[in-house]
Amino acid sequence: MNLPSRDHPGGVAADIRYVTDVPYIAGFTAELAPEWLDLVATINGFAAPARADGFAWCELGCGPGMAPIIFAATHPEGEFHGIDAMPDHIARGEAVASRAGIGNLTLHALDFETACGRDLPQFDYITAHGVYAWIDETAAASLRRFIERHLKPGGLVYISYNSMPGWASDGPFQHLLYALAEDGAGDSIARFAAAAEAAEKLREAGAAALAASPTAVGFKDERAKRPEAYFAHEYLCPAWRPRYVDEVRRDMAAIGLSPVGSATLRDNFDSFVLRAKAREALEAIADPDRRELARDYFMFQRFRRDVFGLSPRPLDDDERRAGLFATTFALLRPPSLVEYKMTTEAGDLAFDNPVARGLVAKLGAGPRRLQDCLEPGADAQDLLANTLSLCCSGAVRPVAARAAPVDRLNTVLLEALDANNETTFRVMPHGTALRFDGQILVALRDGKPLPDKVAPWVEFLNRVG
Repeated sequence: MNLPSRDHPGGVAADIRYVTDVPYIAGFTAELAPEWLDLVATINGFAAPARADGFAWCELGCGPGMAPIIFAATHPEGEFHGIDAMPDHIARGEAVASRAGIGNLTLHALDFETACGRDLPQFDYITAHGVYAWIDETAAASLRRFIERHLKPGGLVYISYNSMPGWASDGPFQHLLYALAEDGAGDSIARFAAAAEAAEKLREAGAAALAASPTAVGFKDERAKRPEAYFAHEYLCPAWRPRYVDEVRRDMAAIGLSPVGSATLRDNFDSFVLRAKAREALEAIADPDRRELARDYFMFQRFRRDVFGLSPRPLDDDERRAGLFATTFALLRPPSLVEYKMTTEAGDLAFDNPVARGLVAKLGAGPRRLQDCLEPGADAQDLLANTLSLCCSGAVRPVAARAAPVDRLNTVLLEALDANNETTFRVMPHGTALRFDGQILVALRDGKPLPDKVAPWVEFLNRVG
Protein backbone atom coordinates (compact mmCIF):
# COMPACT_ATOMS: atom_id res chain seq x y z
CA MET A 1 0.00 0.00 0.00
CA ASN A 2 1.51 3.34 -1.02
CA LEU A 3 1.76 6.09 1.57
CA PRO A 4 2.36 9.08 -0.73
CA SER A 5 2.40 11.73 1.98
CA ARG A 6 5.27 10.01 3.76
CA ASP A 7 7.19 8.12 1.10
CA HIS A 8 10.12 8.90 -1.08
CA PRO A 9 9.44 8.14 -4.76
CA GLY A 10 11.40 4.91 -4.38
CA GLY A 11 8.91 3.46 -1.93
CA VAL A 12 10.87 4.00 1.29
CA ALA A 13 9.06 5.80 4.10
CA ALA A 14 10.96 8.97 4.97
CA ASP A 15 10.35 8.79 8.70
CA ILE A 16 10.90 5.06 9.25
CA ARG A 17 13.34 4.42 6.36
CA TYR A 18 11.68 1.20 5.34
CA VAL A 19 10.13 -0.30 2.20
CA THR A 20 6.41 0.48 2.35
CA ASP A 21 5.11 0.48 -1.21
CA VAL A 22 4.82 -3.32 -1.54
CA PRO A 23 3.55 -5.68 1.16
CA TYR A 24 5.80 -8.25 2.74
CA ILE A 25 5.14 -11.97 2.38
CA ALA A 26 2.82 -13.70 4.84
CA GLY A 27 5.36 -15.89 6.61
CA PHE A 28 5.18 -17.94 9.77
CA THR A 29 8.10 -18.29 12.18
CA ALA A 30 7.66 -21.22 14.55
CA GLU A 31 10.36 -19.93 16.90
CA LEU A 32 8.06 -17.11 18.05
CA ALA A 33 5.74 -19.59 19.80
CA PRO A 34 5.45 -19.33 23.59
CA GLU A 35 6.31 -23.03 23.93
CA TRP A 36 9.44 -22.65 21.81
CA LEU A 37 10.68 -19.68 23.85
CA ASP A 38 9.83 -21.53 27.05
CA LEU A 39 11.98 -24.45 25.88
CA VAL A 40 14.90 -22.14 25.10
CA ALA A 41 14.71 -20.70 28.61
CA THR A 42 14.36 -24.09 30.28
CA ILE A 43 17.22 -25.85 28.53
CA ASN A 44 19.47 -22.94 29.47
CA GLY A 45 18.44 -23.05 33.11
CA PHE A 46 15.93 -20.18 33.36
CA ALA A 47 12.29 -20.16 34.37
CA ALA A 48 9.77 -19.61 31.60
CA PRO A 49 6.96 -17.10 32.13
CA ALA A 50 4.11 -18.43 34.26
CA ARG A 51 1.13 -19.02 31.95
CA ALA A 52 -1.36 -20.92 34.10
CA ASP A 53 -3.59 -17.85 34.47
CA GLY A 54 -3.15 -16.54 30.95
CA PHE A 55 -0.43 -14.50 29.30
CA ALA A 56 0.21 -11.66 26.85
CA TRP A 57 2.32 -11.89 23.68
CA CYS A 58 3.36 -9.27 21.12
CA GLU A 59 5.19 -9.19 17.79
CA LEU A 60 6.93 -6.01 16.64
CA GLY A 61 7.05 -5.78 12.85
CA CYS A 62 4.40 -8.47 12.43
CA GLY A 63 3.87 -7.96 8.69
CA PRO A 64 0.50 -9.41 7.62
CA GLY A 65 0.19 -10.99 11.06
CA MET A 66 0.42 -14.68 10.26
CA ALA A 67 2.29 -15.60 13.45
CA PRO A 68 0.01 -13.72 15.87
CA ILE A 69 -3.05 -15.02 14.02
CA ILE A 70 -1.93 -18.65 14.31
CA PHE A 71 -0.82 -18.34 17.92
CA ALA A 72 -3.98 -16.51 18.98
CA ALA A 73 -6.17 -19.14 17.34
CA THR A 74 -4.33 -21.98 19.06
CA HIS A 75 -3.87 -20.30 22.47
CA PRO A 76 -7.34 -19.02 23.43
CA GLU A 77 -6.10 -18.40 26.99
CA GLY A 78 -3.62 -15.76 25.77
CA GLU A 79 -3.87 -12.13 24.65
CA PHE A 80 -2.06 -11.41 21.40
CA HIS A 81 -0.93 -8.20 19.73
CA GLY A 82 0.86 -7.43 16.47
CA ILE A 83 2.40 -4.08 15.58
CA ASP A 84 3.46 -3.01 12.10
CA ALA A 85 4.00 0.36 10.42
CA MET A 86 2.26 -0.66 7.16
CA PRO A 87 -1.55 -0.23 7.27
CA ASP A 88 -1.91 -2.66 4.38
CA HIS A 89 -0.29 -5.42 6.44
CA ILE A 90 -2.59 -4.79 9.35
CA ALA A 91 -5.69 -4.67 7.13
CA ARG A 92 -4.79 -8.04 5.59
CA GLY A 93 -4.24 -9.60 8.99
CA GLU A 94 -7.44 -8.17 10.44
CA ALA A 95 -9.45 -9.54 7.52
CA VAL A 96 -8.13 -13.07 8.12
CA ALA A 97 -8.62 -12.86 11.89
CA SER A 98 -12.16 -11.56 11.49
CA ARG A 99 -13.19 -14.27 9.05
CA ALA A 100 -11.61 -16.92 11.29
CA GLY A 101 -13.44 -15.61 14.37
CA ILE A 102 -10.26 -14.93 16.37
CA GLY A 103 -11.24 -12.68 19.28
CA ASN A 104 -8.06 -12.58 21.38
CA LEU A 105 -5.92 -10.71 18.84
CA THR A 106 -5.41 -6.98 18.25
CA LEU A 107 -3.33 -5.72 15.34
CA HIS A 108 -2.00 -2.14 15.38
CA ALA A 109 -0.92 -0.03 12.40
CA LEU A 110 1.76 1.87 14.31
CA ASP A 111 5.45 2.59 14.13
CA PHE A 112 7.45 1.51 17.16
CA GLU A 113 7.77 4.99 18.65
CA THR A 114 4.02 5.63 18.54
CA ALA A 115 3.39 2.17 19.98
CA CYS A 116 5.58 3.05 22.98
CA GLY A 117 2.97 5.51 24.21
CA ARG A 118 -0.10 3.35 23.70
CA ASP A 119 -2.01 1.74 26.55
CA LEU A 120 -0.95 -1.86 26.00
CA PRO A 121 -0.51 -4.79 28.38
CA GLN A 122 2.65 -5.81 30.14
CA PHE A 123 3.77 -8.67 27.93
CA ASP A 124 5.17 -12.04 28.92
CA TYR A 125 6.66 -12.36 25.43
CA ILE A 126 7.82 -9.71 22.96
CA THR A 127 9.17 -10.85 19.60
CA ALA A 128 10.75 -9.13 16.59
CA HIS A 129 11.75 -11.34 13.68
CA GLY A 130 14.38 -9.95 11.32
CA VAL A 131 13.52 -6.27 11.61
CA TYR A 132 16.35 -5.26 13.94
CA ALA A 133 18.87 -5.35 11.07
CA TRP A 134 16.50 -3.61 8.65
CA ILE A 135 15.64 -0.46 10.62
CA ASP A 136 17.70 2.62 11.41
CA GLU A 137 19.08 3.54 14.82
CA THR A 138 16.12 5.77 15.65
CA ALA A 139 13.63 2.98 15.02
CA ALA A 140 15.86 0.47 16.84
CA ALA A 141 15.91 2.76 19.87
CA SER A 142 12.11 2.95 19.73
CA LEU A 143 11.90 -0.84 19.56
CA ARG A 144 14.07 -1.11 22.67
CA ARG A 145 12.02 1.58 24.40
CA PHE A 146 8.85 -0.39 23.70
CA ILE A 147 10.40 -3.49 25.27
CA GLU A 148 11.58 -1.50 28.28
CA ARG A 149 8.09 -0.11 28.89
CA HIS A 150 5.99 -3.17 28.10
CA LEU A 151 7.93 -6.31 29.11
CA LYS A 152 6.84 -7.97 32.31
CA PRO A 153 9.53 -8.98 34.85
CA GLY A 154 10.44 -12.57 34.08
CA GLY A 155 9.31 -12.07 30.48
CA LEU A 156 11.17 -13.20 27.38
CA VAL A 157 12.23 -11.25 24.30
CA TYR A 158 13.04 -12.78 20.90
CA ILE A 159 15.20 -10.66 18.60
CA SER A 160 16.40 -12.16 15.33
CA TYR A 161 18.62 -10.36 12.85
CA ASN A 162 21.08 -10.67 10.02
CA SER A 163 24.42 -10.99 11.74
CA MET A 164 28.12 -10.61 11.25
CA PRO A 165 30.54 -12.04 10.38
CA GLY A 166 28.34 -14.29 8.21
CA TRP A 167 27.30 -11.41 5.96
CA ALA A 168 30.86 -10.12 5.47
CA SER A 169 31.18 -11.57 1.97
CA ASP A 170 27.65 -10.61 0.92
CA GLY A 171 27.42 -7.07 2.28
CA PRO A 172 28.89 -5.54 -0.89
CA PHE A 173 26.30 -7.42 -2.96
CA GLN A 174 23.44 -5.95 -0.91
CA HIS A 175 24.93 -2.46 -1.23
CA LEU A 176 25.19 -2.86 -4.99
CA LEU A 177 21.56 -3.99 -5.29
CA TYR A 178 20.39 -1.04 -3.22
CA ALA A 179 22.46 1.44 -5.21
CA LEU A 180 21.33 0.07 -8.58
CA ALA A 181 17.68 0.17 -7.50
CA GLU A 182 17.70 3.58 -5.82
CA ASP A 183 16.71 5.67 -8.85
CA GLY A 184 14.94 2.96 -10.80
CA ALA A 185 11.42 3.10 -12.20
CA GLY A 186 8.37 1.41 -10.75
CA ASP A 187 7.66 0.04 -7.31
CA SER A 188 10.18 -1.67 -5.07
CA ILE A 189 9.62 -5.08 -6.67
CA ALA A 190 10.25 -3.69 -10.15
CA ARG A 191 13.31 -1.76 -9.01
CA PHE A 192 14.70 -4.78 -7.23
CA ALA A 193 14.18 -7.01 -10.27
CA ALA A 194 16.00 -4.57 -12.54
CA ALA A 195 18.84 -4.21 -10.05
CA ALA A 196 19.17 -7.97 -9.65
CA GLU A 197 19.37 -8.49 -13.40
CA ALA A 198 22.02 -5.77 -13.71
CA ALA A 199 24.04 -7.26 -10.86
CA GLU A 200 23.87 -10.72 -12.46
CA LYS A 201 25.32 -9.31 -15.68
CA LEU A 202 28.17 -7.76 -13.71
CA ARG A 203 28.84 -11.10 -12.01
CA GLU A 204 28.82 -12.95 -15.32
CA ALA A 205 31.25 -10.35 -16.69
CA GLY A 206 33.72 -11.27 -13.97
CA ALA A 207 33.19 -8.79 -11.11
CA ALA A 208 35.55 -10.22 -8.49
CA ALA A 209 33.61 -8.91 -5.48
CA LEU A 210 30.48 -10.68 -6.70
CA ALA A 211 32.35 -13.89 -7.36
CA ALA A 212 33.39 -13.75 -3.70
CA SER A 213 29.76 -13.42 -2.57
CA PRO A 214 28.05 -16.80 -2.06
CA THR A 215 24.66 -15.09 -2.25
CA ALA A 216 25.47 -13.34 -5.53
CA VAL A 217 26.76 -16.56 -7.08
CA GLY A 218 23.56 -18.47 -6.32
CA PHE A 219 21.12 -15.58 -6.46
CA LYS A 220 19.34 -16.59 -9.65
CA ASP A 221 18.37 -19.91 -8.10
CA GLU A 222 17.50 -18.29 -4.78
CA ARG A 223 15.10 -15.85 -6.46
CA ALA A 224 13.17 -18.77 -7.92
CA LYS A 225 12.41 -20.06 -4.41
CA ARG A 226 10.79 -16.97 -2.89
CA PRO A 227 8.35 -14.22 -3.88
CA GLU A 228 9.98 -11.03 -5.14
CA ALA A 229 8.43 -9.06 -2.28
CA TYR A 230 10.74 -10.88 0.12
CA PHE A 231 13.84 -9.66 -1.71
CA ALA A 232 12.57 -6.10 -2.03
CA HIS A 233 12.21 -5.89 1.75
CA GLU A 234 15.45 -7.75 2.46
CA TYR A 235 17.74 -5.81 0.15
CA LEU A 236 16.25 -2.36 -0.41
CA CYS A 237 16.08 -1.03 3.15
CA PRO A 238 18.37 2.01 3.31
CA ALA A 239 19.22 1.30 6.95
CA TRP A 240 20.09 -2.37 6.29
CA ARG A 241 22.99 -3.42 8.52
CA PRO A 242 23.88 -6.85 9.87
CA ARG A 243 24.80 -6.64 13.55
CA TYR A 244 27.39 -8.26 15.74
CA VAL A 245 26.08 -10.15 18.75
CA ASP A 246 28.09 -8.11 21.24
CA GLU A 247 26.46 -4.94 19.87
CA VAL A 248 22.99 -6.39 20.28
CA ARG A 249 23.75 -7.64 23.77
CA ARG A 250 24.95 -4.16 24.79
CA ASP A 251 21.74 -2.69 23.39
CA MET A 252 19.62 -5.11 25.38
CA ALA A 253 21.69 -4.80 28.56
CA ALA A 254 21.00 -1.06 28.49
CA ILE A 255 17.29 -1.81 29.02
CA GLY A 256 17.90 -4.42 31.69
CA LEU A 257 17.81 -7.59 29.59
CA SER A 258 20.21 -10.50 29.93
CA PRO A 259 20.91 -13.29 27.41
CA VAL A 260 18.86 -16.46 27.90
CA GLY A 261 19.78 -18.55 24.85
CA SER A 262 19.14 -19.03 21.15
CA ALA A 263 15.87 -19.86 19.45
CA THR A 264 17.98 -21.76 16.92
CA LEU A 265 17.94 -24.69 19.30
CA ARG A 266 21.11 -26.44 18.20
CA ASP A 267 23.09 -23.25 18.83
CA ASN A 268 22.54 -23.76 22.56
CA PHE A 269 24.81 -26.81 22.51
CA ASP A 270 28.51 -26.26 21.81
CA SER A 271 28.98 -29.97 21.15
CA PHE A 272 26.48 -29.78 18.28
CA VAL A 273 27.94 -26.79 16.43
CA LEU A 274 31.63 -26.52 17.42
CA ARG A 275 34.52 -28.87 16.90
CA ALA A 276 36.73 -29.77 19.87
CA LYS A 277 39.52 -27.36 18.93
CA ALA A 278 37.05 -24.49 18.68
CA ARG A 279 35.62 -25.29 22.10
CA GLU A 280 39.10 -25.40 23.57
CA ALA A 281 40.04 -22.06 22.01
CA LEU A 282 36.90 -20.40 23.35
CA GLU A 283 37.69 -21.51 26.90
CA ALA A 284 40.35 -18.79 27.02
CA ILE A 285 37.71 -16.04 26.70
CA ALA A 286 36.11 -15.41 30.08
CA ASP A 287 33.71 -12.58 29.16
CA PRO A 288 30.47 -14.25 27.94
CA ASP A 289 29.63 -11.58 25.36
CA ARG A 290 33.11 -11.65 23.83
CA ARG A 291 33.06 -15.42 23.88
CA GLU A 292 29.75 -15.43 22.01
CA LEU A 293 31.20 -13.00 19.48
CA ALA A 294 34.25 -15.22 18.95
CA ARG A 295 31.95 -18.26 18.73
CA ASP A 296 30.15 -16.60 15.81
CA TYR A 297 33.47 -16.38 13.98
CA PHE A 298 33.84 -20.15 14.16
CA MET A 299 30.25 -20.62 13.01
CA PHE A 300 30.39 -17.79 10.44
CA GLN A 301 27.06 -16.81 11.92
CA ARG A 302 24.73 -15.20 9.38
CA PHE A 303 21.41 -15.04 11.20
CA ARG A 304 20.87 -15.04 14.94
CA ARG A 305 17.70 -15.74 16.91
CA ASP A 306 18.57 -14.35 20.33
CA VAL A 307 16.36 -14.76 23.38
CA PHE A 308 16.69 -12.34 26.31
CA GLY A 309 14.97 -12.15 29.66
CA LEU A 310 14.06 -9.44 32.15
CA SER A 311 15.38 -10.70 35.48
CA PRO A 312 14.81 -14.36 34.55
CA ARG A 313 14.80 -16.68 37.55
CA PRO A 314 17.55 -19.32 37.45
CA LEU A 315 16.45 -22.95 37.71
CA ASP A 316 18.28 -25.61 39.64
CA ASP A 317 18.94 -28.95 37.94
CA ASP A 318 15.83 -30.60 39.35
CA GLU A 319 13.56 -27.74 38.23
CA ARG A 320 15.12 -27.71 34.79
CA ARG A 321 14.64 -31.45 34.40
CA ALA A 322 11.05 -31.29 35.64
CA GLY A 323 10.27 -28.46 33.23
CA LEU A 324 11.64 -30.37 30.26
CA PHE A 325 9.75 -33.56 31.07
CA ALA A 326 6.52 -31.56 31.55
CA THR A 327 6.88 -30.11 28.02
CA THR A 328 4.55 -31.37 25.31
CA PHE A 329 6.24 -32.31 22.04
CA ALA A 330 4.83 -32.97 18.59
CA LEU A 331 6.17 -34.71 15.51
CA LEU A 332 6.43 -32.43 12.46
CA ARG A 333 6.39 -35.06 9.74
CA PRO A 334 5.31 -38.64 9.16
CA PRO A 335 7.44 -41.10 11.14
CA SER A 336 8.65 -42.74 7.92
CA LEU A 337 10.14 -39.43 6.76
CA VAL A 338 12.13 -38.64 9.90
CA GLU A 339 15.88 -38.55 9.37
CA TYR A 340 17.88 -39.33 12.47
CA LYS A 341 20.75 -37.03 11.63
CA MET A 342 21.61 -33.42 11.04
CA THR A 343 24.44 -31.41 9.57
CA THR A 344 25.84 -28.50 11.54
CA GLU A 345 28.91 -26.31 11.44
CA ALA A 346 30.70 -29.08 13.33
CA GLY A 347 29.85 -31.77 10.76
CA ASP A 348 27.33 -34.59 10.51
CA LEU A 349 25.62 -35.74 13.70
CA ALA A 350 23.67 -39.01 13.86
CA PHE A 351 21.22 -40.20 16.52
CA ASP A 352 19.63 -43.24 14.92
CA ASN A 353 18.99 -45.43 17.93
CA PRO A 354 16.09 -47.32 19.56
CA VAL A 355 15.31 -44.49 21.99
CA ALA A 356 14.94 -41.89 19.24
CA ARG A 357 12.89 -44.23 17.08
CA GLY A 358 10.70 -45.16 20.03
CA LEU A 359 9.98 -41.51 20.74
CA VAL A 360 9.07 -40.85 17.11
CA ALA A 361 6.71 -43.82 17.16
CA LYS A 362 4.95 -42.50 20.25
CA LEU A 363 4.66 -38.96 18.88
CA GLY A 364 3.38 -40.37 15.61
CA ALA A 365 0.08 -40.95 17.39
CA GLY A 366 -0.11 -37.32 18.46
CA PRO A 367 1.55 -34.78 20.77
CA ARG A 368 2.31 -35.84 24.32
CA ARG A 369 4.33 -34.78 27.34
CA LEU A 370 7.86 -36.07 27.42
CA GLN A 371 7.28 -37.71 30.81
CA ASP A 372 4.50 -39.78 29.20
CA CYS A 373 7.00 -41.07 26.64
CA LEU A 374 9.33 -42.50 29.31
CA GLU A 375 9.08 -46.25 29.55
CA PRO A 376 9.37 -47.86 33.02
CA GLY A 377 13.01 -48.47 33.84
CA ALA A 378 14.24 -46.48 30.84
CA ASP A 379 17.12 -44.00 31.05
CA ALA A 380 15.47 -40.58 31.40
CA GLN A 381 18.61 -38.70 30.40
CA ASP A 382 18.91 -40.74 27.22
CA LEU A 383 15.32 -39.92 26.30
CA LEU A 384 15.89 -36.24 26.99
CA ALA A 385 19.09 -36.13 24.91
CA ASN A 386 17.38 -37.77 21.95
CA THR A 387 14.35 -35.49 22.25
CA LEU A 388 16.53 -32.39 22.10
CA SER A 389 18.46 -33.83 19.16
CA LEU A 390 15.20 -34.39 17.27
CA CYS A 391 14.12 -30.83 18.13
CA CYS A 392 17.40 -29.43 16.89
CA SER A 393 17.08 -31.37 13.64
CA GLY A 394 13.57 -30.02 13.01
CA ALA A 395 11.71 -33.32 13.34
CA VAL A 396 10.06 -32.54 16.68
CA ARG A 397 8.75 -29.32 18.18
CA PRO A 398 7.50 -28.16 21.60
CA VAL A 399 3.79 -27.36 21.35
CA ALA A 400 0.80 -26.34 23.43
CA ALA A 401 -0.45 -28.98 25.83
CA ARG A 402 -4.10 -28.49 24.84
CA ALA A 403 -5.53 -28.78 21.35
CA ALA A 404 -7.57 -25.90 19.98
CA PRO A 405 -10.13 -25.88 17.14
CA VAL A 406 -8.39 -24.74 13.96
CA ASP A 407 -10.68 -25.88 11.15
CA ARG A 408 -12.18 -22.43 10.64
CA LEU A 409 -8.78 -20.76 10.36
CA ASN A 410 -7.51 -23.43 7.98
CA THR A 411 -10.60 -22.93 5.83
CA VAL A 412 -9.99 -19.18 5.69
CA LEU A 413 -6.34 -19.66 4.74
CA LEU A 414 -7.26 -22.06 1.96
CA GLU A 415 -9.99 -19.79 0.62
CA ALA A 416 -7.44 -16.99 0.29
CA LEU A 417 -4.99 -19.25 -1.56
CA ASP A 418 -4.08 -19.16 -5.21
CA ALA A 419 -3.39 -22.87 -5.37
CA ASN A 420 -1.64 -22.60 -8.71
CA ASN A 421 1.45 -20.85 -7.45
CA GLU A 422 1.43 -20.41 -3.70
CA THR A 423 2.34 -22.31 -0.61
CA THR A 424 0.28 -21.91 2.50
CA PHE A 425 0.13 -23.08 6.07
CA ARG A 426 -1.77 -25.89 7.71
CA VAL A 427 -2.43 -24.81 11.28
CA MET A 428 -2.06 -27.64 13.76
CA PRO A 429 -4.34 -27.88 16.80
CA HIS A 430 -1.48 -27.75 19.31
CA GLY A 431 -0.17 -24.30 18.46
CA THR A 432 2.04 -24.38 15.40
CA ALA A 433 1.74 -24.61 11.62
CA LEU A 434 3.41 -26.45 8.76
CA ARG A 435 4.06 -25.11 5.27
CA PHE A 436 2.60 -27.03 2.33
CA ASP A 437 2.18 -26.68 -1.37
CA GLY A 438 -1.23 -25.11 -1.86
CA GLN A 439 -2.30 -27.58 -4.51
CA ILE A 440 -1.83 -30.45 -2.07
CA LEU A 441 -3.99 -28.86 0.61
CA VAL A 442 -6.73 -27.93 -1.86
CA ALA A 443 -6.75 -31.46 -3.28
CA LEU A 444 -6.85 -32.91 0.22
CA ARG A 445 -9.78 -30.66 1.12
CA ASP A 446 -11.69 -31.52 -2.06
CA GLY A 447 -10.99 -35.26 -1.91
CA LYS A 448 -9.05 -35.26 -5.18
CA PRO A 449 -6.37 -37.85 -6.03
CA LEU A 450 -2.87 -37.05 -4.83
CA PRO A 451 0.54 -38.39 -5.91
CA ASP A 452 1.72 -41.50 -4.08
CA LYS A 453 4.73 -39.62 -2.72
CA VAL A 454 2.49 -37.44 -0.53
CA ALA A 455 0.50 -40.36 0.87
CA PRO A 456 2.44 -40.36 4.17
CA TRP A 457 1.58 -36.70 4.64
CA VAL A 458 -2.11 -37.28 3.96
CA GLU A 459 -2.24 -40.02 6.58
CA PHE A 460 -0.21 -37.87 9.02
CA LEU A 461 -2.49 -34.84 8.66
CA ASN A 462 -5.63 -36.94 8.95
CA ARG A 463 -4.32 -38.40 12.19
CA VAL A 464 -2.76 -35.44 14.01
CA GLY A 465 -3.67 -32.25 12.20
